[in-house]
Amino acid sequence: MRHILRSQQFDRPFLEWLFRRADDFSAALESASKRRELANTLPGRMLFTLFYEPSTRTRFSFEAAARHLGMQVISTENAREFSSTAKGETLEDTIRVLCGYRPDAICLRHFETGAAERAAAVSTVPVINAGDGTGQHPTQALLDLYTIVRERGRIDGSSVVIGGDLANGRTARSLAYLLGKFEHIEITFVAPPELRVGEDIRAYLDRHGVRFREEEKLFPALAEADVVYWTRIQEERMAAETYEATRNCFTIGPTETSRMRPGAIILHPLPRVNEIAPEVDADPRAAYFRQSANGHPLRMALLEWVLGEPVRDDKPR
Repeated sequence: MRHILRSQQFDRPFLEWLFRRADDFSAALESASKRRELANTLPGRMLFTLFYEPSTRTRFSFEAAARHLGMQVISTENAREFSSTAKGETLEDTIRVLCGYRPDAICLRHFETGAAERAAAVSTVPVINAGDGTGQHPTQALLDLYTIVRERGRIDGSSVVIGGDLANGRTARSLAYLLGKFEHIEITFVAPPELRVGEDIRAYLDRHGVRFREEEKLFPALAEADVVYWTRIQEERMAAETYEATRNCFTIGPTETSRMRPGAIILHPLPRVNEIAPEVDADPRAAYFRQSANGHPLRMALLEWVLGEPVRDDKPR
């Protein structure tokens, strides 16, 4: 089965194929007639979206992707409260039960790190990790890379600033893992000491020869950045005193963007709170809403690959 569990599972040839296929779907979505034809891609297939944490972009883009491909969708948006989990049922038992209803794939968001791999261990259908605790969010990282390619034309040779809550942010972790698969990447991690990037990420980048450094201040890191990947401070994953001490540490506003290169881009996995000022939205380098939209065709390509149809000569197996 083709599970999607971790960023590390993908190699560069797969990424290059995936981005080409996402381009195909993006172009097709622009045409009403071609959009109708897309419904013949995976007709009659069924996707379960099982979300134990809140989601807007991930859930809607997966469900829209499935619908455009001709799939049926059955979903729950607050399974932590409105499922048998509230009665004490384990994740493994929930997955076993759902597999008995014959879905073709399960898209899972969970509050516990490692939940996607636990689910995959007992599932009889592919499991797609839509975010597990402070672990990973691989499909977000894939659309982040796809956005860099669409905005800048390449990833190799990029200088990338990744900042915000790096201790708890699964999107930043997943992106760092994927960037390690490209050439001549330089990463600057920007975070206060309480929220610095984990040792596992630093060790991974060392093993793959990726140059990186850590900074506590944003402003000095901006001048040389090609990509600024900014994230929110995650109040729900930290002690109240840590949140209060760090919530206003880093805000990107007009003063900060004035230091950036003309061709640089600003990305954010969203939602944002106060870490990017609304005034920045009008800056053409602010790509975060385009980034969010890219999740739709990218996840269409992922669903097609996960379900193994159609098999193409240039498709990784």
